[in-house]
Amino acid sequence: MITTKNGVTLAVIPEPGLARDPWANDKITQIDWNIGLSHMNRKAQLSPTLYYPVLGEPKSALKAGEPISYTFRYSLTDGDWFKALNHAVYDVYQFKQSLALRQSKQSLTDRIEKMHHYLTDPKTSLWNIEEFEGKKIGAQSYLGGVVGSNKDAMKNSDYGAMWMLANATKDPLLTQNVLPYAENFKLAQQETGNSFFKGAPEGQYYLAKSKKFVEEWGEVVEPIGLTYYTMLDIGNMLLFEPTNAELKERLRFGADRLLTWQKPDGSWAVAYDRHTEQEIFKDILDVRPTFYGLIVAYRILKEPKYLAAARKGADWFLKNAIETGSYLGVCGDARYAPDFATGQSAQALLDLYDLTKDARYKAAAIIAAKVYTTSIYTHPIASHKAKTVNGTPREDWEISQSGLSFEHGGIFGSATRNGPIQLCSHAGLFIRMYGLTKEPIFADMARAGAIGRDAFVDPKTSVASYYWQTMNRGAGPYPHHAWWQIGWLTDYLMAEAELRSAGKVTFPRGFVTPKVGPHQTYGFKAGTIYDQPATLLIQEGLVQPDSPVIDYILARSADQKKLYVVLQNNRAQSTKSKLVLNPAVLKKSIAGAKWLPTNQTVSTDALSIELPGFGQSVLEIDLQ
Repeated sequence: MITTKNGVTLAVIPEPGLARDPWANDKITQIDWNIGLSHMNRKAQLSPTLYYPVLGEPKSALKAGEPISYTFRYSLTDGDWFKALNHAVYDVYQFKQSLALRQSKQSLTDRIEKMHHYLTDPKTSLWNIEEFEGKKIGAQSYLGGVVGSNKDAMKNSDYGAMWMLANATKDPLLTQNVLPYAENFKLAQQETGNSFFKGAPEGQYYLAKSKKFVEEWGEVVEPIGLTYYTMLDIGNMLLFEPTNAELKERLRFGADRLLTWQKPDGSWAVAYDRHTEQEIFKDILDVRPTFYGLIVAYRILKEPKYLAAARKGADWFLKNAIETGSYLGVCGDARYAPDFATGQSAQALLDLYDLTKDARYKAAAIIAAKVYTTSIYTHPIASHKAKTVNGTPREDWEISQSGLSFEHGGIFGSATRNGPIQLCSHAGLFIRMYGLTKEPIFADMARAGAIGRDAFVDPKTSVASYYWQTMNRGAGPYPHHAWWQIGWLTDYLMAEAELRSAGKVTFPRGFVTPKVGPHQTYGFKAGTIYDQPATLLIQEGLVQPDSPVIDYILARSADQKKLYVVLQNNRAQSTKSKLVLNPAVLKKSIAGAKWLPTNQTVSTDALSIELPGFGQSVLEIDLQ
């Protein structure tokens, strides 16, 4: 997209008919067009450039004199790049119509409950407990590539989701068999000696055979890795265990190391060499939300110096990332190509705004979120066209890439080989952004990524695949991704509950997850449902809607005498559903029920509900 001197944005957009149709008859065809939007002439003037056909792709083998034909369009928009993007998304690629096609065959709530089983079964979750320096540490097998691994790498992912699920279910399989060993893993992972790296993690992964922690791609230590694997993980644990003195001490180690490493201008190095302790990758700036670790430190430890340093880092980020449009990814294997860290930056700035009420951070958060919308696929146009995928009949919309984000972009990013990913960590953030900006693209992208993705979900475990091309083969070599999936699905449902209730259903948010995006932790503190305190509950079998497009959130009053059921219609069309309540799983019975906020009483013997598209209703149940 090019902006002219008169402020008109010019977009060159391929005709929808030329977009990719990857699963027709199980044969993948390639996009047969390409656009260069940054062609520069010798006078340093930019102009849109279209290349067709692309060498090596269909129709590029031409004989001399052979005619070719193709279609393109110019779009002139009286506005900025975001307005031009909206035009392409909605007017050309028909994104709103594509969203309306999405129909879930399994509710998101049911997926969370089924993944609970997956993660408490040591066989399916590949859970391991190993002896390390006199402690038993626990983590899941990681069968992806790790330098030095002999198929013995172990990793934990979303500590916030771990503690949230354990707290909401009170499942002893989690509280006794998982959390203590995961906590030991985190403690063992951190360097505590008086060295240049004190407070930082020794590495994301543990190699069981060689009994050491390592990084994925070499002997490097990144300040943002400290933010992720020390500050965020320990911070999220401390939300649930606020009196844990050892965790507080370890958090302080990390916070003080971030202070030590922070440069006078507020920035951090991208990485240090573990052996020489010298800064490396000096050709790139750390335009990532490394400052978020100090937000965690301030919220937990309450010391003003941490907030001051977080603001100093954020102010540098505003000048060097937000104002320039420059963002750096967190995947070293892709040379830090921009990725989900851009969306995470938006949530980091929103959290800083919540602490400071400095409007600059909110404005910057919105800018970063708008930039991240360009990481979401909005083509090809989804339809009801019949296709066959690995021998299974599907409709086109079921497998559409539209609505999903890439892992990391660029010519060497995973998207060119594997397509987009199913880990929609940005979904909750985008719902919050819609609440702030009223820009429909945020809500539509969040919902398009979250709902109707059953073709990518393993029916045996309810765990989605990571890469698009993997379809429904489950977690594969990444069993720890199920924790991230529980985390982002919960964040999305909670964000929708707050939005649809106009703030009447709200729960405190914890810290973002490490690495994969901006979804946040819940359940460490009571929320409010129409001004009544309530704690998050996850209880399989308690509520059973007869439609899979109906999701729900459960909560209980402090005295355990009231149950709240927040029902959400997660499709564009209105939905009628019957509900079956089974309070016996709580060893309770029902004394009465009413709808909120109308206070209309209702019989629970034959309970039914009709919700408008993306509507919500809350049921308050008296228990005895």
